[in-house]
Amino acid sequence: MSHSESDTSTSESHIRVQLSVTPKQGAGCAILESGGRGTVTMHETLRPGGIHDRQRECKAETTADGASEPRLLEDTVKGHCVCPVFSKHDCLASLEGFENGTLFIDVAVPNRDVLSTVVAALREKEATVNLRRISSAAVETGTRMLELDADGITDKQREAVQTAVRDGYYETPRRADLSDLAEQLDVSRSAVSQRLTAVESKLVEALFRADSSGVSSNRSTATDD
Repeated sequence: MSHSESDTSTSESHIRVQLSVTPKQGAGCAILESGGRGTVTMHETLRPGGIHDRQRECKAETTADGASEPRLLEDTVKGHCVCPVFSKHDCLASLEGFENGTLFIDVAVPNRDVLSTVVAALREKEATVNLRRISSAAVETGTRMLELDADGITDKQREAVQTAVRDGYYETPRRADLSDLAEQLDVSRSAVSQRLTAVESKLVEALFRADSSGVSSNRSTATDD
């Protein structure tokens, strides 16, 4: 979830997300097989035989399990490897680290439709995908952004907010009311209201903390403790 305030209109923006991606068991990811947990300082997938060669190679530099020196990895890209998904879509991805069989990936996409497409493509490879954080970023300066840590939001709350945004609950005038959302989610009106209120309260609290801190930079970040 994100909230933005701006003194000037922006002509272009993008969405930044942090994903945790757990490939299918037995996918043979060289990075995950390099240790239990660690960071990734370099990563790329290449077609050594040219753009028409379907075989790809994975190259990465990782520091795993507290090692003092990074380790260079080279392996072939296998059918259930998730990294090639990002290069096939309109996004920029950076593999930041890994732990217990899960990759942590920062992704920038132009809009939510592309994000949905990327997540769907990852799941087609039988990977488990979770959204850790989402925020918007404006290209022009003079925009203030507030991030809300998605780890503090339950799956049911996230589903309710996504449905509310998609169906126009937050638009003026509203295209949907609580009854419409309740029908979509197959729950009571009070359940929908409680879930939306919980997320909205977290956003307001984060905004209050950011304003109280007196941050004067173009961008401020607040997350739940």
